[in-house]
Amino acid sequence: MKRRLRGLVLPFLFLAVTGYFVFNAINGSRGIVAQRRDQAVLAQDQQALHAVSTRRDRWQARVNALGHHAIAPDMLNEQARAILNLAAPDDLAVPLGKPAADGTTAGAGGQAAPAQPEAGQPEARPGAHP
Repeated sequence: MKRRLRGLVLPFLFLAVTGYFVFNAINGSRGIVAQRRDQAVLAQDQQALHAVSTRRDRWQARVNALGHHAIAPDMLNEQARAILNLAAPDDLAVPLGKPAADGTTAGAGGQAAPAQPEAGQPEARPGAHP
């Protein structure tokens, strides 16, 4: 009986060690499950990198388009003021309204203004910036 037990101890010990290594190969910190989880995280990070790179490239193209050779400074100033709804102190603001039936335009406050500009003043055009 003792011989049998001694004969089973060594194979049981090797089986236990093998089981330990197999378990860690599957579920350990560097096992198969962890590798699949890391690959999923890597795929998400690569998608995020691609999205950020695309966005960066679009912004870089916009910045390159603003180079001194690509746009006139006065056009840039005009566009910036139009977007920000700002006016310079020397700008002329002409309120535009819908033309009335009698040839006048309704200005601010509902008062009728002449349809023709006064002498020496530029004509206001819809859609044009002063």
